Amino acid sequence: MIFDIKQINDRCKITGAIHVGGFIGEELFSYRSIGLTNTVIFEPQPYLCKIIKDRLILQEKAYDVALGSKTDKKTMYISYRDGGIHKGAGASSSFLKPKKHLEEHPEVTFPDTLEIEIKTLDEFNLSGFNFLNIDVQGYELEVLKGATKLLPSIDAMIVEVNRDEVYEGCPMIEDIDNFLLPFGIERKFEHWQSKSWGDAIYMRDKTW
Repeated sequence: MIFDIKQINDRCKITGAIHVGGFIGEELFSYRSIGLTNTVIFEPQPYLCKIIKDRLILQEKAYDVALGSKTDKKTMYISYRDGGIHKGAGASSSFLKPKKHLEEHPEVTFPDTLEIEIKTLDEFNLSGFNFLNIDVQGYELEVLKGATKLLPSIDAMIVEVNRDEVYEGCPMIEDIDNFLLPFGIERKFEHWQSKSWGDAIYMRDKTW
Protein backbone atom coordinates (compact mmCIF):
# COMPACT_ATOMS: atom_id res chain seq x y z
CA MET A 1 0.00 0.00 0.00
CA ILE A 2 1.54 3.31 -1.13
CA PHE A 3 -0.33 5.45 1.40
CA ASP A 4 -0.06 5.08 5.17
CA ILE A 5 -3.36 3.62 6.36
CA LYS A 6 -2.67 4.95 9.86
CA GLN A 7 -2.56 8.53 8.56
CA ILE A 8 -5.84 8.03 6.71
CA ASN A 9 -7.37 6.52 9.84
CA ASP A 10 -6.24 9.56 11.86
CA ARG A 11 -8.23 11.85 9.55
CA CYS A 12 -11.19 9.54 9.06
CA LYS A 13 -11.84 6.75 11.56
CA ILE A 14 -12.13 3.58 9.46
CA THR A 15 -14.90 1.27 10.63
CA GLY A 16 -14.41 -1.41 7.99
CA ALA A 17 -12.41 -1.86 4.76
CA ILE A 18 -13.50 -3.19 1.37
CA HIS A 19 -10.53 -4.05 -0.85
CA VAL A 20 -11.19 -4.69 -4.55
CA GLY A 21 -8.30 -6.35 -6.37
CA GLY A 22 -6.66 -8.12 -3.46
CA PHE A 23 -3.79 -9.92 -5.23
CA ILE A 24 -2.41 -12.06 -2.34
CA GLY A 25 -3.88 -10.08 0.55
CA GLU A 26 -0.79 -8.15 1.59
CA GLU A 27 -2.89 -5.21 2.77
CA LEU A 28 -4.57 -7.37 5.42
CA PHE A 29 -1.62 -6.65 7.69
CA SER A 30 -2.02 -2.88 7.22
CA TYR A 31 -5.73 -3.07 8.03
CA ARG A 32 -5.03 -5.17 11.12
CA SER A 33 -2.47 -2.58 12.26
CA ILE A 34 -5.33 -0.11 12.86
CA GLY A 35 -7.50 -2.70 14.55
CA LEU A 36 -9.71 -3.78 11.65
CA THR A 37 -10.95 -7.35 11.80
CA ASN A 38 -13.88 -7.04 9.38
CA THR A 39 -12.08 -6.50 6.07
CA VAL A 40 -13.70 -7.83 2.86
CA ILE A 41 -11.43 -8.60 -0.11
CA PHE A 42 -12.39 -9.32 -3.72
CA GLU A 43 -9.87 -11.16 -5.92
CA PRO A 44 -11.21 -12.97 -9.02
CA GLN A 45 -8.12 -15.02 -9.88
CA PRO A 46 -8.80 -18.31 -8.05
CA TYR A 47 -5.20 -19.22 -7.20
CA LEU A 48 -4.61 -15.75 -5.73
CA CYS A 49 -7.87 -15.72 -3.79
CA LYS A 50 -6.91 -19.04 -2.21
CA ILE A 51 -3.74 -17.45 -0.84
CA ILE A 52 -5.85 -14.66 0.64
CA LYS A 53 -8.34 -17.09 2.19
CA ASP A 54 -5.50 -18.96 3.87
CA ARG A 55 -4.47 -15.67 5.53
CA LEU A 56 -7.89 -14.71 6.88
CA ILE A 57 -8.66 -14.41 10.57
CA LEU A 58 -11.65 -13.33 12.68
CA GLN A 59 -14.35 -11.61 10.58
CA GLU A 60 -12.24 -11.11 7.44
CA LYS A 61 -13.75 -12.47 4.21
CA ALA A 62 -12.59 -13.01 0.63
CA TYR A 63 -14.64 -13.55 -2.55
CA ASP A 64 -13.23 -14.97 -5.80
CA VAL A 65 -15.34 -12.81 -8.12
CA ALA A 66 -14.62 -9.62 -10.03
CA LEU A 67 -16.64 -6.44 -9.56
CA GLY A 68 -18.05 -4.21 -12.28
CA SER A 69 -21.01 -2.07 -13.28
CA LYS A 70 -23.30 -5.05 -13.93
CA THR A 71 -23.52 -8.82 -13.51
CA ASP A 72 -21.59 -10.32 -16.39
CA LYS A 73 -18.84 -12.67 -17.49
CA LYS A 74 -15.77 -11.36 -19.28
CA THR A 75 -12.35 -12.42 -20.49
CA MET A 76 -9.48 -11.27 -18.28
CA TYR A 77 -5.93 -10.84 -19.61
CA ILE A 78 -3.76 -12.69 -17.08
CA SER A 79 -0.36 -11.18 -16.36
CA TYR A 80 2.87 -13.02 -15.76
CA ARG A 81 6.18 -11.85 -14.31
CA ASP A 82 9.34 -13.95 -14.03
CA GLY A 83 9.72 -15.15 -10.48
CA GLY A 84 6.16 -16.31 -9.83
CA ILE A 85 3.31 -14.99 -7.74
CA HIS A 86 5.45 -13.47 -5.00
CA LYS A 87 7.28 -11.40 -7.61
CA GLY A 88 4.00 -10.03 -8.92
CA ALA A 89 2.62 -12.61 -11.34
CA GLY A 90 -1.10 -11.94 -11.65
CA ALA A 91 -0.89 -8.44 -10.15
CA SER A 92 -1.43 -6.69 -13.50
CA SER A 93 -4.26 -8.83 -14.83
CA SER A 94 -7.11 -6.80 -16.32
CA PHE A 95 -10.33 -7.00 -18.31
CA LEU A 96 -8.82 -4.29 -20.53
CA LYS A 97 -6.16 -5.05 -23.10
CA PRO A 98 -2.72 -3.80 -21.95
CA LYS A 99 -1.34 -0.82 -23.83
CA LYS A 100 1.18 1.58 -22.21
CA HIS A 101 1.74 -1.09 -19.59
CA LEU A 102 3.67 -3.09 -22.19
CA GLU A 103 6.09 -0.16 -22.66
CA GLU A 104 6.49 0.88 -19.03
CA HIS A 105 6.72 -2.65 -17.63
CA PRO A 106 8.24 -4.88 -20.34
CA GLU A 107 9.06 -7.51 -17.71
CA VAL A 108 5.32 -8.20 -17.41
CA THR A 109 3.62 -10.24 -20.13
CA PHE A 110 0.03 -11.34 -20.67
CA PRO A 111 0.26 -14.87 -22.10
CA ASP A 112 -3.08 -16.23 -20.91
CA THR A 113 -6.76 -15.32 -20.59
CA LEU A 114 -9.42 -16.49 -18.16
CA GLU A 115 -13.22 -16.23 -18.17
CA ILE A 116 -14.20 -14.40 -14.98
CA GLU A 117 -17.57 -13.91 -13.28
CA ILE A 118 -18.47 -10.29 -12.54
CA LYS A 119 -20.90 -8.98 -9.93
CA THR A 120 -21.63 -5.51 -8.62
CA LEU A 121 -20.46 -4.36 -5.22
CA ASP A 122 -24.01 -3.32 -4.36
CA GLU A 123 -25.16 -6.94 -4.74
CA PHE A 124 -23.28 -7.83 -1.56
CA ASN A 125 -25.29 -5.38 0.60
CA LEU A 126 -22.28 -4.60 2.77
CA SER A 127 -22.85 -2.36 5.80
CA GLY A 128 -20.55 -0.97 8.46
CA PHE A 129 -17.78 -0.23 5.95
CA ASN A 130 -16.60 3.31 5.25
CA PHE A 131 -13.28 2.70 3.47
CA LEU A 132 -12.86 1.44 -0.09
CA ASN A 133 -9.59 0.47 -1.81
CA ILE A 134 -9.79 -0.27 -5.56
CA ASP A 135 -6.83 -1.61 -7.54
CA VAL A 136 -8.18 -3.31 -10.65
CA GLN A 137 -5.93 -2.21 -13.50
CA GLY A 138 -8.09 0.29 -15.34
CA TYR A 139 -11.48 -1.16 -14.35
CA GLU A 140 -11.91 1.14 -11.33
CA LEU A 141 -14.69 3.27 -12.79
CA GLU A 142 -16.73 0.16 -13.64
CA VAL A 143 -16.43 -0.97 -10.01
CA LEU A 144 -17.63 2.43 -8.80
CA LYS A 145 -20.60 2.38 -11.18
CA GLY A 146 -21.70 -0.85 -9.53
CA ALA A 147 -21.42 0.65 -6.04
CA THR A 148 -23.78 3.64 -6.15
CA LYS A 149 -25.82 2.36 -3.18
CA LEU A 150 -22.68 1.85 -1.12
CA LEU A 151 -20.87 5.09 -1.96
CA PRO A 152 -22.98 7.37 0.32
CA SER A 153 -21.56 5.44 3.29
CA ILE A 154 -17.93 5.64 2.12
CA ASP A 155 -15.80 8.33 3.81
CA ALA A 156 -12.37 7.55 2.34
CA MET A 157 -10.96 5.72 -0.65
CA ILE A 158 -7.72 4.75 -2.34
CA VAL A 159 -8.14 4.30 -6.09
CA GLU A 160 -5.60 3.39 -8.75
CA VAL A 161 -5.76 6.18 -11.35
CA ASN A 162 -4.43 6.83 -14.85
CA ARG A 163 -3.37 9.80 -16.95
CA ASP A 164 -2.64 7.74 -20.06
CA GLU A 165 -3.95 4.51 -21.58
CA VAL A 166 -2.09 2.00 -19.45
CA TYR A 167 -4.86 -0.34 -20.60
CA GLU A 168 -6.94 0.31 -23.72
CA GLY A 169 -9.90 2.57 -22.99
CA CYS A 170 -9.18 2.93 -19.28
CA PRO A 171 -10.67 6.02 -17.60
CA MET A 172 -8.47 8.99 -16.79
CA ILE A 173 -8.13 10.41 -13.28
CA GLU A 174 -10.57 13.22 -14.15
CA ASP A 175 -13.23 10.63 -15.01
CA ILE A 176 -12.92 9.17 -11.51
CA ASP A 177 -13.04 12.68 -10.01
CA ASN A 178 -16.18 13.60 -11.93
CA PHE A 179 -17.97 10.38 -11.03
CA LEU A 180 -17.29 10.68 -7.30
CA LEU A 181 -17.97 14.40 -6.88
CA PRO A 182 -21.81 14.09 -6.82
CA PHE A 183 -21.37 11.66 -3.91
CA GLY A 184 -19.46 14.33 -1.95
CA ILE A 185 -16.14 12.49 -2.32
CA GLU A 186 -13.18 14.54 -3.56
CA ARG A 187 -9.60 13.76 -4.53
CA LYS A 188 -7.17 15.03 -1.90
CA PHE A 189 -3.80 13.67 -3.00
CA GLU A 190 -2.23 11.52 -5.69
CA HIS A 191 1.08 9.73 -6.02
CA TRP A 192 2.28 8.83 -9.51
CA GLN A 193 4.24 5.58 -9.72
CA SER A 194 5.05 6.10 -13.41
CA LYS A 195 4.30 8.64 -16.12
CA SER A 196 0.96 6.97 -16.72
CA TRP A 197 -0.48 5.58 -13.48
CA GLY A 198 -0.55 5.99 -9.74
CA ASP A 199 -2.83 5.99 -6.72
CA ALA A 200 -5.10 8.69 -5.33
CA ILE A 201 -6.74 9.33 -1.98
CA TYR A 202 -10.37 10.47 -2.03
CA MET A 203 -12.17 11.67 1.09
CA ARG A 204 -15.51 13.12 2.14
CA ASP A 205 -15.40 16.54 3.82
CA LYS A 206 -11.86 16.02 5.04
CA THR A 207 -8.64 17.93 4.40
CA TRP A 208 -5.52 15.94 3.64
